[in-house]
Amino acid sequence: MPKRRILIVDDESDIRAIVRATLVSRYEVVEAHDGLDAAQKLELVEPDFVVLDVMMPLMDGYDTCRVIRSHPRFKDIPVLFLSALGSKQDIVKGYGAGANLYLTKPFEPARLLRVVDLFFEEKNTPFQRKRFSIEQLEKLDHLPPEAIAEAHASGILPAVSATPPEAAKTPPPPPQAASETPKASSPPPDEPPKPRIILVDDEEDVISIGMLALRDEFEVAGALDGIEAIQKITLYEPDIIVLDVMLPKMSGYQLCQSLRRNKRFAQTPIVIVSAKASPRDQEYALRIGANAFVAKPFDPEALRAALRTIVKQPGFRIYPKSLSAIQMQLEENRRRKEIEERVDKVTRKQESELEKFLREYGQS
Repeated sequence: MPKRRILIVDDESDIRAIVRATLVSRYEVVEAHDGLDAAQKLELVEPDFVVLDVMMPLMDGYDTCRVIRSHPRFKDIPVLFLSALGSKQDIVKGYGAGANLYLTKPFEPARLLRVVDLFFEEKNTPFQRKRFSIEQLEKLDHLPPEAIAEAHASGILPAVSATPPEAAKTPPPPPQAASETPKASSPPPDEPPKPRIILVDDEEDVISIGMLALRDEFEVAGALDGIEAIQKITLYEPDIIVLDVMLPKMSGYQLCQSLRRNKRFAQTPIVIVSAKASPRDQEYALRIGANAFVAKPFDPEALRAALRTIVKQPGFRIYPKSLSAIQMQLEENRRRKEIEERVDKVTRKQESELEKFLREYGQS
């Protein structure tokens, strides 16, 4: 009988070992050493359940859970927080971030197993077949990123899709009749692909200017902070990442260091942009793993020149993507609409509360 698969996310290897030993008799178990590693592994691992620590460096469990919830395929996956933080406020915050269950450390292994077993029994969710076995995942984990990309390109590994499996079953449209007016043709197959870039800056104007300056030569998406950047980096698989230093939630330097520790993005070119542009600042950026440095406020041509230099380097490659440029744009539109609806909902609630207040106190 096939087993369900659980992803353990914890920065402490001994905790991961205990949780693995607790669950491995009844479940397939895969480990991730931090939030970025977990986000990057979602598509390959396809977990049925996530056991998530809270106190992790750079991106804590709350933010990691939000990243998981933002993923189109895994927004409903069950998440259990396993944390040393056990106050009522911590637990409420965990459920607010999207947790289904919350257990505190130190924990009894038998209780953890019982909680997971009962969750699956009560929910009675159907078993989802996986593209890769545990043995195949272990082999993939030892491959360098470029080897995995080559396997995708050659068809050895199927391309990952952000479209839910149910959508993939939709039958294709009937063939077009010869008498119908032909539709606009797609770009010729031999047209070279554009490098994909994620611009990470907390100023929307800077992102807008950068996107306008680069869109003719690159596929471009933007992110306003480090957590959103991680969401989009793992989903969009950029060929180059442009990072501002002064970001909320985590700095550009911290995100750069985190990416360099992650196997999938260890070699992805990174351009640091910063208003702090002394020789010491530039030297530090290069030392922690950046490939180039552009001072702010920057002339768009200076950024283009830095990116063109990277693209022309002998080792630069445009790897296959899980999402096409059109799919990426559709996802960006979906996210934007979701944010607008959330803002509109909050605004309407505030207006309703104000009207209620005015009515109660007899003001007009």
